[in-house]
Amino acid sequence: MLFSVIYSADCPRSESISRFRPPHARRLWDTTEDDRQYGYGYLEGDWEKGKHRKWAAMLTKDQFTEFVQSLGLVAEDVQTMGSLGAPGFGFGWSPAISFNDDGNNRAILNAYVTPIPEVRKKDGNENDWRRIRTAVLNMFGNN
Repeated sequence: MLFSVIYSADCPRSESISRFRPPHARRLWDTTEDDRQYGYGYLEGDWEKGKHRKWAAMLTKDQFTEFVQSLGLVAEDVQTMGSLGAPGFGFGWSPAISFNDDGNNRAILNAYVTPIPEVRKKDGNENDWRRIRTAVLNMFGNN
């Protein structure tokens, strides 16, 4: 299975954004946003002029596992509206699972993840997405 990932990190100005960089950032990931897209300036204190990055990548299962474990990300059992422009999907929409940090970081971390099975069923349908989503939540969720 492959994983199409859009990952964002926001932190207060006193933190180094590089602490929240994904593993192998230069080799595997494209940086798509920087501090100009920081959206938490309404928060007080150190968050007022914080830092922001967004990255996108297509990862193997091993690379994805390393990514979520290194940053303390866990799958959330919530419905999302999906991802727009996820790696491997062009400028189209794809269903996505939301991953958030486990609360151990002084940052706001989020990833929208679209699992891509390597085998396609001829009669694929909505039930396939539910099955894949359930498997990812069981493997990477906060059970």
